[in-house]
Amino acid sequence: MSPIAHAIMNSELFADLSPRQAQSLDRLAEHVRFKKGAVLFSAGEPAERLYVVLEGTVELRMPVPGWWGIDTPHQKMTTARPGQIVGWSALAEPCVYSLTAVASERASAARFEASGLRELMSADPELGNIVRARALSVVSRRLDALAEAMLAQRAVMASQAAAPAYA
Repeated sequence: MSPIAHAIMNSELFADLSPRQAQSLDRLAEHVRFKKGAVLFSAGEPAERLYVVLEGTVELRMPVPGWWGIDTPHQKMTTARPGQIVGWSALAEPCVYSLTAVASERASAARFEASGLRELMSADPELGNIVRARALSVVSRRLDALAEAMLAQRAVMASQAAAPAYA
């Protein structure tokens, strides 16, 4: 098994699959490299690819509407490290990215075309069930992290509002 195939098979989405399933996935994967600051995909675009980070890190950012009153075009939500996935939206209808993925340093990834991955999951229901369950677990963990970040931000804002103003 190639080093890339080995990394894919140890990822949060594809770990512990059968050798046959691993070979099928390896044939679908394309090894891609990104410079720091490269955009893998943007929020609102059709989700046509899923990535397994192999090296480096990838930030997942949420666009910030101007009416929020925050002086930034985006808010970092989480960072994907080697073995983690970005672009899970490619597996779930309506297949639209909800976040923007940006390489926060030089990075490489295994890129999967969503259509090929979905076809493989349909042809191999066992693989499809495993991948869907693991993707749901990834989404759940990320939502938990988002909720914690929002609560922490709210606590900071509340403490700032409660602090006495000194002139």
